Amino acid sequence: MTDIADLAEFLEKLPPFSNLIDDELAGLAAISEELEYDDGAIVAFQGDVADAMYIVRSGRLYAERRSSDDSGMVRGRKDYLPGDYFGEEWLFVPGVHPATVKATSLRGEKAKVIIIKSGRFLNFINQYPDCIAELEPEYDPVTDERISGLDTEAWREAQKADAKKKTKKTVVPILPDELVEYSSRRSKYYLLVKLLWPVVGWILTVGIVYFIFAGQTKGSFFYGWEGTAVIITSLIFLGIILFRILDWSNDYFLVTNKRIVHREFDLRTFRIDIKTARIDQIQSVEIVTPSFWANYLHYGNAVITTASSFGTIVFDNIGSPVTVKEALDRLTSFVKKIDSSRQQTLMRQSLDSYFEINPKSKIVKGVEDDGAPAGRTSPNLTGSLGHGLRKRFAWRIDEEGTITYRKHYIVLLFMTAAQLAGFALLFLIAYLIISFFPLSLSQVAPFFIVLFLIDLAWFVWDVEDWRNDIFQVTDRMVIDIDRRPFGFGQSQKQAPLERIQNVNAYTPGLLHTLFNYGNVDIETAGSDINIEFDDVPYPSVIMSDIFARLDQLEEKAFKRRAAARHKEYAVMLDIYQQAREQDLISPRTPEDIPPLEDESEE
Repeated sequence: MTDIADLAEFLEKLPPFSNLIDDELAGLAAISEELEYDDGAIVAFQGDVADAMYIVRSGRLYAERRSSDDSGMVRGRKDYLPGDYFGEEWLFVPGVHPATVKATSLRGEKAKVIIIKSGRFLNFINQYPDCIAELEPEYDPVTDERISGLDTEAWREAQKADAKKKTKKTVVPILPDELVEYSSRRSKYYLLVKLLWPVVGWILTVGIVYFIFAGQTKGSFFYGWEGTAVIITSLIFLGIILFRILDWSNDYFLVTNKRIVHREFDLRTFRIDIKTARIDQIQSVEIVTPSFWANYLHYGNAVITTASSFGTIVFDNIGSPVTVKEALDRLTSFVKKIDSSRQQTLMRQSLDSYFEINPKSKIVKGVEDDGAPAGRTSPNLTGSLGHGLRKRFAWRIDEEGTITYRKHYIVLLFMTAAQLAGFALLFLIAYLIISFFPLSLSQVAPFFIVLFLIDLAWFVWDVEDWRNDIFQVTDRMVIDIDRRPFGFGQSQKQAPLERIQNVNAYTPGLLHTLFNYGNVDIETAGSDINIEFDDVPYPSVIMSDIFARLDQLEEKAFKRRAAARHKEYAVMLDIYQQAREQDLISPRTPEDIPPLEDESEE
């Protein structure tokens, strides 16, 4: 069994990871698996999905790339010796294996390969965000050879992962395995156009007032009523300018390798709407130049037609909308390419499973948790008072695959405001009676204790009523549960994840925006009942949670459908092979084919 410290020491010697600190190296070693291969065993097939980095620890790997035509000629070959590696860019974004890679012994040692899966590595990056800077490539100033860090292509993808930090201000949470392909506000030139008319209006207003009244003013122009009018007018125009700047700065557009997001903040109503759609829902992208200024200053609209219930999502007045179109075209093409490669990979796995083909490898070091890396663990509160309170009152709890949400704490404050005011009023009245009337505490205490207990019972009822109203997202369902306190009734609405057409998150007003809570509307197909998570904290976070579960569900469904289909192929191949072995299939091409008659001779 491989020791974590020993593996971390080995990884530190590799250029991509040589700048990582000890804590990060331990976390990286924890998410790495090590396999030992027999001679001739295939490590990777040409055309299969590539979603991991491969590092040779001992033995030798050799890769052969064959042409895709009928000849199958070898077009390239490369050997990998101990310390060599490939697939750095696959740590961030999946690709396709360009060659078939086989293993063989070297100096009597079998091939041992360290494999770092992309999903685990992206979670590792999410756990240690500062390590991205340590992956930046460094080159020898004389030979221009890479000394440390990732190669150029992998570093380009790493910077997309690093862009998550820059999107925090947008309040659009990025999933651990998402890479930011494009992020922008509306064009600055569009903002300048929006500011042009208030500035011109302000200058003209001040100028007109000055030229009309300047000659009539005995003293300074700004001390008369004319000056007061100019100041008030200036404040109005400055207010319009400030309003437009704030309105512009809070709208955001985002394209990741999984989805597109449009965040719109309406400063008039303090409402935030977040529209999103998956990349595989995109049907077309159209570039529109809406005005003379847009054409002259090179900004415009990217009109994205999707299969979601929104229909069309518009990235309006953005700089270089062609960049968005190119990014989306590249992503949709990439999705199709990867889907084809996944089909090949799953077909091979299905055949291996059906024919019980034994793998020519064994696990030297596995990975227990496929998700989060080791190194920074949260304290175990199981059975503690803190864990119990958190489970009963936390706004978000993720346990055993079920995420449970409650309404925002400010909702609880509003629900119990009357009772809290009642407590304060009781104490105040009791104090005044004792202070100004000839009554002792023992005389008034019973009366106030009764009122206090009534108020307390009402308070407990409302707290329990708030706590019992929960929303849940499981691996199969979204659920809205509304319970009355102490078992006095319950209503429940639920919908399967696969029926979800779209998810819309929004904050409907000023108070909601200030305290960052709002609603999540879940639109479903084939049902009159849509589900709404109302008054929940961080609605964009909940929306991202739902999309993450949808991605997981789609991945499982894809594999399940492919496995069933591929099993049918395997059965057919099995029956065909049995028929051939038993000589039950006659030759399909006749040996003697009579020549065709020449119709011209007739």
